[in-house]
Amino acid sequence: MARRISTQKRLPYRDFKYESLLVSLFVNRLLKAGKKQLTRRIIYSALVLIQQRLSQNPILILEKAVNNASPRIELTSKFLSGVTYQIPTKLTRFRSTNFAVCWLIQEAKKRSEKNMVLNLANELLDASKGMGGAVKKRDEEHKMVEANKAFATYE
Repeated sequence: MARRISTQKRLPYRDFKYESLLVSLFVNRLLKAGKKQLTRRIIYSALVLIQQRLSQNPILILEKAVNNASPRIELTSKFLSGVTYQIPTKLTRFRSTNFAVCWLIQEAKKRSEKNMVLNLANELLDASKGMGGAVKKRDEEHKMVEANKAFATYE
């Protein structure tokens, strides 16, 4: 039994321009070598590009993209009687959002367009429409969960 009080998870500060927690999550995940200002510029430019293309609120598009790319269930490994089983477990909302943000950034980096601003904007637009690499990754994850559904009782 733990003797200490468990601490609550600290969320990052809200973004100062859009007042969005999701934008600050994107900034922190895309960050490289401590260059936060450059990362903010990339994300803000991608959101402006989305706003110009669709003439809608880019935060709504971002939320829709993250919602479409976020998985609901993941596989966790459990070692029982000499065999490792992949057991489907439900994800918390924050963890599924984290997976979606990471997948969106990974798939944006894989794209071969001019720069990261275009890559990120196009990946977010595709994910908001239910297409794109991050949504495919989520579907693959759900297929793996379907295949291992029989082991759900070992939890």
